[in-house]
Amino acid sequence: MALPEAFLDHLREKGYHPRSNKHSDALAEAIVHDLVATCPPIAERAAAGQLVYALNFHLLYSNSEWNTDLAIGIPPPGTAPPVEGSIRRAPPSTVQIAIELKSVMTEHRKAVKNRKRDFEAHHGHVHSYSPGAIAGGVMVVNASPTFKSPLRTEVTDHRDVRALVIHCLREMRNVNMRSSGTGEGLDAKAAVVVAMDNIDPASTSYVTSAPAPPVGDPMHYDAFLQRLCSQFSSRF
Repeated sequence: MALPEAFLDHLREKGYHPRSNKHSDALAEAIVHDLVATCPPIAERAAAGQLVYALNFHLLYSNSEWNTDLAIGIPPPGTAPPVEGSIRRAPPSTVQIAIELKSVMTEHRKAVKNRKRDFEAHHGHVHSYSPGAIAGGVMVVNASPTFKSPLRTEVTDHRDVRALVIHCLREMRNVNMRSSGTGEGLDAKAAVVVAMDNIDPASTSYVTSAPAPPVGDPMHYDAFLQRLCSQFSSRF
């Protein structure tokens, strides 16, 4: 499975704004599409109306609430199969997969600390909600040597951006992972590297060479989809 072109198209057309969730919504939609395309158990249940997805879903556990970027799960009784597309978008009554999506576009060393903390909190909340639920995480890391934030007037220069990307990927690898359906940690994670200066849309592209995770790396997007599918098949 190639990296999701729909997400790249969104970045080129809409740009990136740190206070908007449009980029995470676009990536979430792409992940849903790719999961349905590559995971037969998910595709079959989605087509039968037994699986739905929601964006920016409020996952409740006791008195705690966590806004997860993508939730996939069982719909309320009486939900019809999808009329268009391969899976219906609707709030699930029971969440089986919850995925957190985070980006590090600039100020890498500062931002990645917060992102790592977000991922750890995410899997903790998801597994408190249900130990069997699948907690996933995807980090998008910018490898462009410059970046124009809409919140700042000047363009930021990233000194030694390769070292910054390596640092962010190392931090993502350090996010706890569960080896089975018990314990603490994410059940699946990935890192996607882009080159985006937020000035010239045509120059926005995926980075597939080092230091981006290569095919075969546990943090590659392909491995992420495969692990989600495997975990879903074994648990549900």
